[in-house]
Amino acid sequence: ALLAFQDTLRSWLQRRQGDKKGNIPEIWAVLPIALASIYGGYFGAGLGVIELAILGLFLKDNLTRLNALKQLLSLVVNVAASWFFLFSNQVYWSAAIVVAIGSLIGGLLGGKLARIISPSYLRWTVVILSIITATVYFLR
Repeated sequence: ALLAFQDTLRSWLQRRQGDKKGNIPEIWAVLPIALASIYGGYFGAGLGVIELAILGLFLKDNLTRLNALKQLLSLVVNVAASWFFLFSNQVYWSAAIVVAIGSLIGGLLGGKLARIISPSYLRWTVVILSIITATVYFLR
């Protein structure tokens, strides 16, 4: 929902702050990103969508560049979580290797695709796929 209504929420925050230039202090993104990172380090599901929604709300940039920043943040979160889980003796290595390979391939292809898709189309594609995924998991 945050990603879908990002522009409306951004406008509301700007009006509430009284800023005519459209600037929202970037420091406001730190706490939501930190909370999302904690969640993502443990659970992981939907972290990219959550980060993209937060970044788009607080940083004024195009969706393609925000997506690149989201990828970097996700990498940091996942590396930190990986180090923690690496020493926990709770890793199913066969599944972890498959997920790692799929993530690398998906990241490479997704990055290339994000450069050629319009930001509006990319946003609504993510929103629609998120709704479909949530519905499927909810109905299980």
